[in-house]
Amino acid sequence: MSLFLVPGLQTQYSLRQFLPVDNPLLQRDEQARQLFQLSESQPFIITAKVSDDDSWFTREHVHALESLTELLAHFPGVKNTLSLATVQGAINNSSGLTVGPLLKNLPQEKWESEVSKNPLISPALISKDGKTVSIIVNIKSLTTKELQSLRENLEVTTKASIPFAKIELGGTPAVQTDVGRLLHTEVRNFVVLGFIACFIVLALVFSNWSPLLVSFIIILCANLIVLAVFALAGYPFSVLSSTIPILTTVDVVSLIIHTLLRYAEEKKTRPHLSHHELVTFTLKKMLRPNLIASITTLIGFLSLVTVKVPLIRDYGVTAALAIFLGWVVTTGMLLPLLYFLPGPRARDWAWAKARWGLYLFRRSGVWALLIILISSALAINGKNLSWSARLFDDLPTNHQVRLSTETIDRELGGMIPLDIEIKSKEDAWNDPNLLAQLDDLSHQIRAIEGVGSVVGLPDLIAASNLHQSRLPASRSSTAEVFFLFSLSSESPLKNFLTSDGSTTRLSVRTTDLPANQLQSLVDKIHNSAQMAFPDLSVQVTGMGSTIPSLNNELSHELIFGFWQSMVAIFFVLIFVFKSVRWSLIACIPNLVPPAALLGFLAISQTPIKPSVAIIFSIALGLAFNNTVYFLERLKFLQKNNRTKNLEIEKTLWLEGNPCLISSLTLLTGFSVFMASYFAMNRIFGFYMLLSMLAGLVGDLVLLPTLLKSCPWLLMPWSLRKEKVMATTSAFFLAMIVLFTPLSSKAQTPTIEQIGKEMSQRLSAKDEEFVVKMRIIEADGSGKDREMKIWRLSPAKNEHSMLVRMQKPQDLKGTALLATIKGDQEEKWIYLPSTKQTRRLTGESGQGGILGSELAVEDFDFNREKGTESAVKKEIEVKGKKYLVVESNVGATSANYSKVVSYIHASEYLPIKVECFDKQGKLLKVLEVADYKKLPGGKWRAGKIQIKNVQNKRGTDIALSQIKINQGLKTSLFTPKSLSED
Repeated sequence: MSLFLVPGLQTQYSLRQFLPVDNPLLQRDEQARQLFQLSESQPFIITAKVSDDDSWFTREHVHALESLTELLAHFPGVKNTLSLATVQGAINNSSGLTVGPLLKNLPQEKWESEVSKNPLISPALISKDGKTVSIIVNIKSLTTKELQSLRENLEVTTKASIPFAKIELGGTPAVQTDVGRLLHTEVRNFVVLGFIACFIVLALVFSNWSPLLVSFIIILCANLIVLAVFALAGYPFSVLSSTIPILTTVDVVSLIIHTLLRYAEEKKTRPHLSHHELVTFTLKKMLRPNLIASITTLIGFLSLVTVKVPLIRDYGVTAALAIFLGWVVTTGMLLPLLYFLPGPRARDWAWAKARWGLYLFRRSGVWALLIILISSALAINGKNLSWSARLFDDLPTNHQVRLSTETIDRELGGMIPLDIEIKSKEDAWNDPNLLAQLDDLSHQIRAIEGVGSVVGLPDLIAASNLHQSRLPASRSSTAEVFFLFSLSSESPLKNFLTSDGSTTRLSVRTTDLPANQLQSLVDKIHNSAQMAFPDLSVQVTGMGSTIPSLNNELSHELIFGFWQSMVAIFFVLIFVFKSVRWSLIACIPNLVPPAALLGFLAISQTPIKPSVAIIFSIALGLAFNNTVYFLERLKFLQKNNRTKNLEIEKTLWLEGNPCLISSLTLLTGFSVFMASYFAMNRIFGFYMLLSMLAGLVGDLVLLPTLLKSCPWLLMPWSLRKEKVMATTSAFFLAMIVLFTPLSSKAQTPTIEQIGKEMSQRLSAKDEEFVVKMRIIEADGSGKDREMKIWRLSPAKNEHSMLVRMQKPQDLKGTALLATIKGDQEEKWIYLPSTKQTRRLTGESGQGGILGSELAVEDFDFNREKGTESAVKKEIEVKGKKYLVVESNVGATSANYSKVVSYIHASEYLPIKVECFDKQGKLLKVLEVADYKKLPGGKWRAGKIQIKNVQNKRGTDIALSQIKINQGLKTSLFTPKSLSED
């Protein structure tokens, strides 16, 4: 059954998996992302490099790049794309103001010069030498499977579309998908290599075939069941959990070796017992120590549950579950397998007395003191740990995605995003002086070593190309530029300036520096910004400022968090040994592994990451195995010894070789990590081997020699009798109550009837009204605008709209005219600062009106072509009945897949509209209120509220002074009338 479930196991990798939840730094990053409407998902970055004697500044190359960029934008899961061929720009010439693809509106001879001096384009979209370009593929929220499929489609399509260039796919999603894909190979390789390694050890220990067969069956069943449980529970395999097959294998083999060697020992000491009696006797004897050894190992992993990092917390749970399942499977299968198969025959050296311990006991005090001194020195040296890990070094060297990431890092402006937020008062950034200071700061940061690119508000304004100088000279001129950007469907202004004009953002990208150097660079940038704007609030956010510091903080927590495991195991052993002293002594030898790890990590200057720091808790749990077996045997011998003396030598003779062989199994099992694709896993394997060796020294050298030199540590005290009190656990009962709403059927009107009734109430040939609009950002800040609007629709396919701004004061008098005749659309804008009327040309898309969350199509209730609508049900709210109409608009809408409208059942007026994105997730909700009946029987809403549930932005609209069908003249809707107030 498990075999059928295992193929459903998912693999997953993400940088955010290593980040704690609810951390203030991450919350601040999330607030910044919402404030500037930044994408939640990191993009794929495709790099394309031409030969040394070629350049991208040719019409053929740019045309191919444009076609590819537009093609990729239509792939499922892609939000939008951007490249040199499609990047928008403004060209101001005698024919008007042209907005659209920059290269399409520029003469070819000016391409290179214009691009090289534009920070928005170079080096982010094309390298300084003009030979490498990037295509930015912004993606939606995708599952691991969808991400993998998209990654393959992007690569295949890009290579086929531009065969003249060398293609590499990079970016965080590419790293994520490639690591996930390699994890499949890792899991398979680890299982196979783990089998081989453990079977070599078993073949060296036992002389007949039955132990090999028993081990093979149990290992196979345990791994299958463990993987199947993960698949069934929905736990994805990560970089860390790829180690679980090895953990399961070595844990199972360790339990089997201890049990089978105990069988060989009992067979020699109890020759009168039959095979079946020996099996039963041995399994009874080993049930307790095997369970305790599994529990101590399990506790080491469960200590990770307290870490506020999903990846590490899940790994702790899954690894603990794997250890428990391994014990259950081993215990459950050993009895029938040993019962019906020939008994194991150990080789002479395996079950012989561990007489090598005699050499240790000759100078036991020296050995104990030497180990304690060395461990202390290593622990003290641990203060010099290296915190210089890089973010993108998980992939193997020379791997395609690793090479692409390094290309982006080196030639295309850097890989690590860093944002500088500078907050002032409302509309402060209309001030030309502040903009000039911000421009100077951008140039200063670009000169800092390690910074790849800097883009800010001044670069955006300069790219608008509205003025003779780089930056405008007055507040009104600046406000007009911002207004012009707000007319674009995908205005880049929203990513650099909040709607109230109070906060701006500098987008910095740095190279992938070591964590300590990156932190130093972040501090330097922050200090430069604070010095440039000493009276304003400055803060730094983004991956570059959060992940390195969080990784270091988490690593500190993991390294010294082994004390949690130690304390938990200490209390468990109190119940096991019924003695505080025995439990305390059991902890002493297990301080050797963390001390050794600290010292060697510091000496080798291995960069510390959470995936390395996690070794401390794991190693501690595994190290206690031998301690448990040793002390369990010692306590058994003491109980049967009339003199009550500690039988240290005899305990070591009996348990020395089984513990040694068990440790060799662990060493052999973890050695397979040295063959991993990932440097992370190779480092993990190496330091696990080191910790196992240190644990072996602690258990088989320090513990017996320390007890030999100081037997009073465990001997009974005459004046003290220890008692251990057990506490009971409380049970919590959880109750789940399900509420199922009842639905009723009633006679409802048809879609045609609804459409007809709505048209009669809402349609008008012309109208005039005043709009007060408040755009509300995710953080609660907002910006108010007031405008007067005239609309005229003299024919079915002929529409005109005139908008004249009244507030804010900086924009007063700015006017916009849009006319549609058939399929032709024209736009004109009047800028009062220059008293000029300019025609807007170029391409436009579907987006919010004036930077709000309101789109034109949100009020297109009477959708015609390609729309399937149906009345789903009738509901009652506060005594009023509403019709719920669902419209499938995927074929006609650029933004939505379906629209659900709530329409008053008797008045046929829409009161609420829910718009769903292309993935079928709720995108935004429109609520319409305060309807008023106007002359002619027409209705108009007084208030409209729009809430985008995904980016948390909103728009409140109030309409007043509404006049309809008053006979507006077409002469009002001409470019000439724009300048006439």
